[in-house]
Amino acid sequence: MKSFFIYLILALLFLVIESALLYPILPSFLIPDVLLIMVFYLGFSNRSTSGALTSFSLGYIADVFSGGIIGTSSFTLVCIFAITSLLAKIVSLNSVLIKIGGTIFMSILKGLLTYILIRLLNQEIPFYIILLPSVFTGIVSPFIFNLFKKIELKAKVAAYHTMKKIEL
Repeated sequence: MKSFFIYLILALLFLVIESALLYPILPSFLIPDVLLIMVFYLGFSNRSTSGALTSFSLGYIADVFSGGIIGTSSFTLVCIFAITSLLAKIVSLNSVLIKIGGTIFMSILKGLLTYILIRLLNQEIPFYIILLPSVFTGIVSPFIFNLFKKIELKAKVAAYHTMKKIEL
């Protein structure tokens, strides 16, 4: 439960930075999908119901921040989490190439799922906008994975220091 709130706070922080600082400065294809990287990392590190709930919550927050159709990011991020957690049984997340390639693949898959959902709702969206953000998300992903590892280690150390000794 503690990790749920950590990811929730990080997601809100990244979405505020993205919407307030990055969109006015950078073109949209150079802005990484940090929530997708979070869900990809969760699929490898937290393969449980709480990971799926966290993925859904992150998607819902992304839907609220985007102002688009509510439910598209929630659905796609839960699908990405399910696929990633199944792949985590086969592949370990040790190599930088697996981190980059896996994130690019999942980002393209998220873009395809979003494209299909929006097209089913009779909305117009160009198909070509999927590839460039996916590549940039993959390139940025190892740095964000390292950030998540450091945050998880600090949270574990803080939890260890706050435990009280039990005397028998």
